[in-house]
Amino acid sequence: MESVILISIVIPAHNRPAFLLEAINSIAVQTYSNFEVIVIDDGSVPCILLSELERVLGQRVTLYRNDFALGVPKAKNAGVKAAKGEITLILDDDDLLMPNTLERIFWAFSNYPNIDCLFLRVQPFGPYADSVAESSNFSLCDVINKSNPEEQDKLYFFSGNLFDALITTVPIDFQRPAARRGFWNITGGFDENCLYSESAWAIHASCIGTLALTKEPATQWRIHDNNFGWPPNLNLDQIRQRQMNNEITATQQLLRTFKSQKEAWKVRIKKMELNFSDQLFSKAYYLRDKNRYEGIRALLSSFILQPKAKHLKLTISYLFPLQ
Repeated sequence: MESVILISIVIPAHNRPAFLLEAINSIAVQTYSNFEVIVIDDGSVPCILLSELERVLGQRVTLYRNDFALGVPKAKNAGVKAAKGEITLILDDDDLLMPNTLERIFWAFSNYPNIDCLFLRVQPFGPYADSVAESSNFSLCDVINKSNPEEQDKLYFFSGNLFDALITTVPIDFQRPAARRGFWNITGGFDENCLYSESAWAIHASCIGTLALTKEPATQWRIHDNNFGWPPNLNLDQIRQRQMNNEITATQQLLRTFKSQKEAWKVRIKKMELNFSDQLFSKAYYLRDKNRYEGIRALLSSFILQPKAKHLKLTISYLFPLQ
């Protein structure tokens, strides 16, 4: 297989060196070889050593470090910004790639050039995986049933129904994106003000892009009690309250994003209407001595869009043509 697309793998990492090494090793055995790895050390103590990463991946790995932990969304955004590949995917430092994941990503984007983002289905593993896998599959099946995607080549292809399905719940499978560089730019990256930035990103992406999902697992999701981003020593009640607060924050941010986009589109629509009105007026002016009926129709349409004094002057010339 000819490797013609550079794939960037962004790994935000914080205080989990053993898990990170496993993640790195899962990349080293990929059946697709044209890739780069960008590790963002988000204030790990002790800091991550580049030499340890290069021992596994050689010169294909780049390491950036934040002196203090800035949080998962900022680390991911920094990695996406630094990526050089046409396709960039996010891999958590405690997760793993299947051996053929990059090959499947390359194949999907090469054979379906309209795809903006390919979400990677997950397979839970670890000491608590069984119960999580059941609830995760239930959540994914609910989204599939509501969105009714087209199935082809072991992929789900989604239409506009995906937004309606994701707005109530975002399965973990839709929090593992591999997207084109241009699409990352359009979405604006992850919301750096809330913990559930991956869910908010997926909902936003469903509004503006052509999305697909692998039918079979492409990543392994480690289920354990030390998730990156959670402060230590929280009881179950505190965790649940924090989850609810972050869900609310993510929704509020999405609403602000959509409202901002709505205002921007209002301005664009107004400018297009002005241009359309001018085009119709030019047509009416041109037709005044050639086709009065079509000219009057164009003049009226132009006036409705943007009434100006020039419409009155041209109307008079139509009513009282020069002999």
